[in-house]
Amino acid sequence: MTNARDRNQRMKSLFANVNPDELAHQAPPPPADWEKRRVGSSAVRSMDRAFVSIEEENKRLHEQLLSAETIVELDPDVIEPSFVRDRLQFDDNAEFASFVDGIRENGQRLPILVRPLAQRPGYFQAAYGHRRLRACQLLKRPVRAIIRELSDEELVISQGIENTERLNLSFIEQALFALALKDRGYTRDTISQALGRRDKKGIAYISHLTGIAAMIPEQLARMIGPAPSIGRPKWERLGSLIHQRRLTEHQEEQLDALLARPDWLASGSDQRFGLVVKALETRQSPGSQATEPEGEQGLSLQDIALDDGIVATVQATSRAVRFTIPEALVPGLSAWLAARLPELAAEFRRQKDEDETMS
Repeated sequence: MTNARDRNQRMKSLFANVNPDELAHQAPPPPADWEKRRVGSSAVRSMDRAFVSIEEENKRLHEQLLSAETIVELDPDVIEPSFVRDRLQFDDNAEFASFVDGIRENGQRLPILVRPLAQRPGYFQAAYGHRRLRACQLLKRPVRAIIRELSDEELVISQGIENTERLNLSFIEQALFALALKDRGYTRDTISQALGRRDKKGIAYISHLTGIAAMIPEQLARMIGPAPSIGRPKWERLGSLIHQRRLTEHQEEQLDALLARPDWLASGSDQRFGLVVKALETRQSPGSQATEPEGEQGLSLQDIALDDGIVATVQATSRAVRFTIPEALVPGLSAWLAARLPELAAEFRRQKDEDETMS
């Protein structure tokens, strides 16, 4: 049997020509060393990424600080409203009273946006935040504001978008705002941006807004107020009662009487709209110049829905029938109907004769 000494001799002879130092140099490190190296390398890469991330974040924050607009406190008396009014009255609104109480108790959380007035150093013009501005005026406290250089177009776009995002304008407020911008020469595209309506339907909607606003005296609309529950068809019907945006003497008398009534003073904006429509529909009393002829029966009203939500109104008595078509919304329709009236009348007579023959 081979003893241990013989085995050792044979092993030495196998590796007799091998340099131990070179073998140690070429041998892979133990598993524990590999793990240490792997962990150390990962840690270095992680730190590198962390430093890059910190540098990017610092750069982003630095850019934000450089571009940030400072909120300042201004005397509300040196700020004038926008050159285009969008909101109707809100001082006598119960919701506005609660709004003022909220600022009184909690302070003004959101700043308003103003631009400096070049022609009046030290004075500013509000782009948006008119309710906050008015509340601070009533509370006699400074108003928190961001000051920004704005062109007229940038001001109205900022004004409209802020109102749309925070508290939607009612239909008539949108209509009056759109008409005011149109009268100042702004394009439908700019007006649609100011109202937050940038799609094709939004641009077409501008025509409806300006058309209906052009039917109603602005003073009358502001007397009624925003009427948030009253939509386009009802405002269009009101406009059909008014000829060329001017009230008749009788209509003015009816409105003067309405303003003195207790129910008017106690009514909200939506209710006021209904009272105005009823007043304008009232016929003149007997003895006036426009009194209906003897034997004239009462006036009946009927709305006829046309396409795209447009409404025509039929006013009928025993003596005559009057059709009112919103010309601004469907230009050319009335002329087209007038041109075809003889043909339609002839068709009516033929149909009538056929009916009589068959009966």
